[in-house]
Amino acid sequence: MTDPVLSSLLRINRQRIKTLRRTVLIPHGYVGVMHLIVLYTDRHPGASQEDVVAFFALDKASVARGARRLEELGHLRREQDPVDRRQYRLFLTEGGEEMRRVIDRAYLEFQRQLSQGISPEDWARLAGLLERLEQNCGRELEGDG
Repeated sequence: MTDPVLSSLLRINRQRIKTLRRTVLIPHGYVGVMHLIVLYTDRHPGASQEDVVAFFALDKASVARGARRLEELGHLRREQDPVDRRQYRLFLTEGGEEMRRVIDRAYLEFQRQLSQGISPEDWARLAGLLERLEQNCGRELEGDG
């Protein structure tokens, strides 16, 4: 039997991504994993494409395509790593930083809709529980090695 809590979390996340794609990503020419590259690079300037691959468990080809497309749009600057010339370091441009703000506003609007009728205390409790689930998941993944 499927766990109703995990099923709910997956449905919420699918709806969040579907809404984001429809309202923000597609109108700005974003496809695939491009928004994930922008979000990660914003928080980790100079990260490698491999870092993005590892963090989101994505395939290398999708990240490489997305990074090239972001570079074409003027949202990302890729610099070859001077130590390992096979690697590219990623940096957002002004256009990429603006797009990150657009994505953040869309996420906040989705969160506002999602949290209607839920007290700040309950929202904080939920956040704590989800953080614990995420930590448990990380421990499980580390144990798989």
